[in-house]
Amino acid sequence: MDFINFDYTFNDRKDTNVQDILNKNVEKVSSLSSESSTNIHINLNITEVTKNLYLCSAMSVHSSTLQLLGVTCVINATLELPDTPLPNDRVQYYRISVYDAPNEDIKQHFSTCSDLIQKVACASGKTLLHCTAGVSRSATLCIAYLMKYHNFTLLDAYNYLKLRRPIIKPNCGFFKQLIDYEVELYDINTVKLVYNELLNLELPDVYDSDYKSLSYFRRKCKNSADQNIKQLS
Repeated sequence: MDFINFDYTFNDRKDTNVQDILNKNVEKVSSLSSESSTNIHINLNITEVTKNLYLCSAMSVHSSTLQLLGVTCVINATLELPDTPLPNDRVQYYRISVYDAPNEDIKQHFSTCSDLIQKVACASGKTLLHCTAGVSRSATLCIAYLMKYHNFTLLDAYNYLKLRRPIIKPNCGFFKQLIDYEVELYDINTVKLVYNELLNLELPDVYDSDYKSLSYFRRKCKNSADQNIKQLS
């Protein structure tokens, strides 16, 4: 099993393995880069999902960073962004053309993307998967990979990735497709869609508590505002 050991701690948790690599090698970036600038900004918001898979936003990708991390394959899960800059022609490149919209069919890419990540891992390579923010599209594909090749249920895959990268939030349409994919793989449902009155739509139950808290806060603010108006009347 090639998963990363981590503490179940949410306060100020960092992906130290990746950040240590980048921090120790920040001076090398200038010499490795083909750019003329000697001051290259590195966004450290890169998540190590497994020892062979990284997840990040497009802003975190730099050709020199790929070299420092030993990335041998890049998957760009966007339709709107240009091709990802690669350090050399030996790095495999694959694009999954999909928008971050609930009605987009991302499920058609689950198996192909997962197969590629696993093939790279079996060859002792490393894949970096990114979308625009590293929140919805790329997170969805990472969850699908964990389900197919590491026998995670959807709930376990989501919780694992959420611990590694707390900002993930696949859109509701993508989550519905992950729910369908779990049924195909294991004939079970560990995440269900529930109706949310505030948004007037169905949400995965792993999101429901967040929106219930938001709904409670909005009602509290409204009640407070109503009371103030009555006092002024």
